[in-house]
Amino acid sequence: MLFYSFFLVNIRNRFLFFMNILLPIVFLILFGAVFGKQQTGASVAFYSDRDVNIDFENWTKLSDIPTDEEIKSSPYDAIIIGNDRKIQVFAKSNLLQIDYELQVFKLRYTSRGSSAPVKVVLNDVKVGKELTALEYIMIGVIAISLLSVGMNAGVSIYSEYVRYGLFKRLSVTPISSLRLLLGCASANMITGIISSFAVLLLSKFIFGANLIVSLTQLPEYLLVVISSVSVNLALGTIIGLLFKNAAQSVAQIIYTIFIFFSGVYFPIDFLPKVLRSVSYLTTPRYVHLLFQKVYNIPVLDDFSFYTINTIFIFSGLTIASFAMRKFLHSEDR
Repeated sequence: MLFYSFFLVNIRNRFLFFMNILLPIVFLILFGAVFGKQQTGASVAFYSDRDVNIDFENWTKLSDIPTDEEIKSSPYDAIIIGNDRKIQVFAKSNLLQIDYELQVFKLRYTSRGSSAPVKVVLNDVKVGKELTALEYIMIGVIAISLLSVGMNAGVSIYSEYVRYGLFKRLSVTPISSLRLLLGCASANMITGIISSFAVLLLSKFIFGANLIVSLTQLPEYLLVVISSVSVNLALGTIIGLLFKNAAQSVAQIIYTIFIFFSGVYFPIDFLPKVLRSVSYLTTPRYVHLLFQKVYNIPVLDDFSFYTINTIFIFSGLTIASFAMRKFLHSEDR
């Protein structure tokens, strides 16, 4: 019953529904429209033992044949090697679309030599999964949406429930602070799951982002959603305890700061070093790393992954539990 009540608040409250569900979709469309169009600009490096000139954008000529290790560690999406009447293509990106450019290279390479046929060999370079700019931004959209879900839930403990007498009415009932906490937390975790899944599905259908989680990834994905909502619930609760009537305004300021300084939307390299360190104090930065780990990006080891999730869940439940007991007892006096 408590879960259902808190969940209905998230759906019926226009501000919460906009911040938790609609705003992430707006960000998805805005950023997807920008970064979704940038996937065709593949960077290519090429070597030729014949005098071949290529003037395509993002194509770089190499002076020597790269080794296997140099190919794997290079920043290019593909490397083309024309040597001894054979063209080898080493593709590192699953989104590589250079069929036309490759045909031009083959024609120019062939025209500079004998009439003997030239063999084209395609090679996939296994360098582990890499996120595209679009996928990186979509994960950022999810991280920010979970920030909104958790932080607004924590702020609402004071700005909505205490100010408008919910705790005063609950203080004369046998409902414990633990039941109240579990109802509030679980409702917002479900809201976070719905919000994140909406982003995943829409990013797939609209922009083709490959972020749909498999059944084997689902437990870790849900763990990250739960831990993210928990730590942001703790953040919102602290804001509510400290700023009380001004908590909503302060939360929106912090929300804006986190968007710009967490690095999940905008690069922070252009900022002075002092300001870059602010990103280490933002929860979306760590949530983004956790989601990358879910998608097999080697940014964290298993120990760090589970340690961060444990700390986030423990901190969220501990701080929110303290606030629930404090407000219930204060209204009971």
